Amino acid sequence: LWAVGTGNEPGYHAARGEFTLEFAPVPDAATTTEAPSTTTEAPLTTTEAPPTTTEAPPTTPAPDTRNPPDCPSELTQVTSLNDGALTLFTEVVVSPTSDSESILCARLESDSESWVGFGISPTGMMYGANFVLANAGYDSVQKYNSTLDVTKQGPFAPMEDDHQTLMNTKVTQEDGKTVVSFSKYLKEEGENNILAEGENTFLWAVGSSNAPGYHAARGEFTLDFTATAPAPPDCPSELTQVTPLNNGALTLYTEVVVSPTSDSESILCVRLESDSESWVGFGISPTGLMFGANSILGLPEYGSVMKFNSTLDVTKQGPFAPMEDDHQTLMNTKVTQEDGKTVVSFSKYLKEEGENNILAEGENTFLWAVGSSNAPGYHAARGEFTLDFKKAPAPTPPTTSAPTSAPTPETPIPITSAPTLPSGSKGAALDCPS
Repeated sequence: LWAVGTGNEPGYHAARGEFTLEFAPVPDAATTTEAPSTTTEAPLTTTEAPPTTTEAPPTTPAPDTRNPPDCPSELTQVTSLNDGALTLFTEVVVSPTSDSESILCARLESDSESWVGFGISPTGMMYGANFVLANAGYDSVQKYNSTLDVTKQGPFAPMEDDHQTLMNTKVTQEDGKTVVSFSKYLKEEGENNILAEGENTFLWAVGSSNAPGYHAARGEFTLDFTATAPAPPDCPSELTQVTPLNNGALTLYTEVVVSPTSDSESILCVRLESDSESWVGFGISPTGLMFGANSILGLPEYGSVMKFNSTLDVTKQGPFAPMEDDHQTLMNTKVTQEDGKTVVSFSKYLKEEGENNILAEGENTFLWAVGSSNAPGYHAARGEFTLDFKKAPAPTPPTTSAPTSAPTPETPIPITSAPTLPSGSKGAALDCPS
């Protein structure tokens, strides 16, 4: 093959072609004449068997059964590129049902009539990037791979059909401007992923015309979609799931609110009302055992509601240890006492790394406990119960500690002041109802 460009800068060819050459060997001047051989070679009698390999028929890509969410009517994250001549509007929509269905919605508005490109490149380099290239001349918005494969033409190759999974594609040109729209799954096998939370490195490029060719301008930029994640929904005005515990001396009011945009923002709203003035505990324990449980203790003596881990670590005092500061993520915490009663309120994310998860659908096993006074110590009563937040509560008869022949001495629990949450903690908290 031969090709020449339009200038010294590497780009699309001005002309190209194909030709063949056969190189004849040049005989050596100092050749010698070899005597003719008198040996007669026996004729070859072996017949080669015909090839029996049958080529497999082409396979049809499996249908895509994913059910992505819809893009919002307005894309709120705006990024100016190319000195203002290119504007990118984006929104990440996290699927509440499957991480593989979360999508990026994008619109690019260019101040020129030319092809437009958007690339996903963790390294910031063109090679190894996945591109979305829009060309109004072909009315096409497709996915490409950058390539150094010499068997392909040019620096880009269209992805295979089973990777052409863009949705809501559109490219228009009017009044000297080009507008490109598309939505794309964040995670696709064999492609560079887009992070819903965390820094992404992207590329942009615009051509000098609609004709495919070298870019007129290009660049690299980063985006973190965390800051623009939609706020979680509000709690209802009333917590409707009511569970009597401790023979009616403790009542639990709950409501799960599932975020429609991000599973990590779904929460449990809780209020515990006890008929005694004492500390109150609520535990998440898949096994129903104290050890391995995550507990929330309302401590009137300290005016705090905090998260604790049960522990057998002999380097810590007592059966509970406060969680580290970065796990003290409870919201809307409050503990009050009046007329011989204690009320503890809080809200908590259903899923938190390194902690026991709470299921929005399905049976959860919880623990409850009340003390004999405000002073942290051994429980006066405790029990285990189950709740399915998709069903009406069926109160479980409480279990209490078996009596012992001698009273069990109170074990002090180390308590610290309520920790200050580090910066960069979880997104906007939900307000529990009054």
